[in-house]
Amino acid sequence: MDEWENGLPDEYEQEEEISEQGRRDLAAEQQEALELELEQDEQRERAVPEPPAKKKLKRELEQGALARLESAARTVPEWNNVIAWWDRLDANRERRERYHEISRSGDDLPIDYGADENGLCFPDSMNTVLEKQRQKGDFIDTIFNCPYEIHELVTEPYMSHALHELSDDHKEVLYFSAVRMYSSAKIAELRGQTDRNIRKVRNTMLKKVHKKILPYLKGREERGLPMTMEERAFLVEMKGSDLDK
Repeated sequence: MDEWENGLPDEYEQEEEISEQGRRDLAAEQQEALELELEQDEQRERAVPEPPAKKKLKRELEQGALARLESAARTVPEWNNVIAWWDRLDANRERRERYHEISRSGDDLPIDYGADENGLCFPDSMNTVLEKQRQKGDFIDTIFNCPYEIHELVTEPYMSHALHELSDDHKEVLYFSAVRMYSSAKIAELRGQTDRNIRKVRNTMLKKVHKKILPYLKGREERGLPMTMEERAFLVEMKGSDLDK
């Protein structure tokens, strides 16, 4: 029992170190094999360019084969095979995406390589959401960062349609209050109006938006279609109101 008092014996520690080293070697070999396979796939794609129709058919066949593998997988080795297939597809997707990434100083590295997701930059103007998106090469929100294109900043078609039909004055008030988070007093100063007038315009604008989206959401609820928590909370709030009647 003395040899166990100060921890594991030497032979057990050696076995544990060997097993840990074996796992690392196996992971390194798998990574090398995956990189070699990706390189071979890339060389074949460059050497023999396939027509678009043939590429599409090949992708559909691969998707069908992967779906059959997933549905038939029962044992651990079979699931490992499915995971390896998905790893290869993800690696191919990342390789294709790297072709469109903005590199730094000609290196094969994106601008935000190694940056902390929530890290701060200097100057402070580089810490905004739009600036971080631009650093990654995502300019969609920047392009539509405008009061008159506010309907392009939402993803739901019914909401985009409701915002698109608003007047320019209503779009400006909505943009500065919802996107820029300005107070009604600051919006009134920008537009040369009174605070009371801005609040009145904002309430009128919200009623118009609610009037357009309420029938759509009620229809989804009646048909039992999935809805977000915000949409359900909105329906609960509107029940019994003048718009609901």
